[in-house]
Amino acid sequence: MNRLPILCYHKVGPAEVEGRFLNVEPTTLRAQIGFLKRRGLGFVLARDLVREWPKRGVCLTFDDAYTSLLEYGVPVLASCGVRASIYAVSGRVGQTSDWDGERARPLMAWDALRALQEQGFEIGNHTVDHFALATLDQPEITGQIRLAHERLSQEGIHSLTVCYPYGSTSPNVERAASEVGYDVGLALGKRLARNGDPALGLPRIVVAYSDVVPKFWYRVFIRPLLREWRQFGATRQQSA
Repeated sequence: MNRLPILCYHKVGPAEVEGRFLNVEPTTLRAQIGFLKRRGLGFVLARDLVREWPKRGVCLTFDDAYTSLLEYGVPVLASCGVRASIYAVSGRVGQTSDWDGERARPLMAWDALRALQEQGFEIGNHTVDHFALATLDQPEITGQIRLAHERLSQEGIHSLTVCYPYGSTSPNVERAASEVGYDVGLALGKRLARNGDPALGLPRIVVAYSDVVPKFWYRVFIRPLLREWRQFGATRQQSA
């Protein structure tokens, strides 16, 4: 069974500009990518996960399409020869992340998203309004995903995967994503994705501001395995 880290980022920028909330420093991102490359991992987009998974791969995802990613993160990714999956909130493109409250930050405009798509980045569906989908009723869930998909398409964005805000998913959410036509959906979790996982509910590991390489290594590769071993041990004890 292949395991693959799907990493969840948000903003990229200097702390004095973007703060620490949902942010990583550009130098930290560069160091993390260098670490992943030294481990021999190949970088894939979320849309690639519908096919056979690489034996040693990693997927970088960026939620919300903050302008800080465009200004500070994309140059790092491009200089490292890496592309990522970026998820845009269709109803807030070119505006601000009002769901962040007082920490709201600017979001990319449509022309920036189209330009990134032309450069090989994946632009995906992050719903219309950034609501926690599992808290909505079925018609609202479907509407949030379908209307976002339609708007992205109208703007020339070829959205092939969906990312659930806050990682909020449920059987109803994944059913709605499938009905809209998606094969890959991204949630959150503290473990590596497995190629046997339901493709519409793949877990991602959130990367934090403090994740310099040693902590990043522990968060992404060590802690998930420790959790698996503990669960395996508990299961064996229960069955003994």
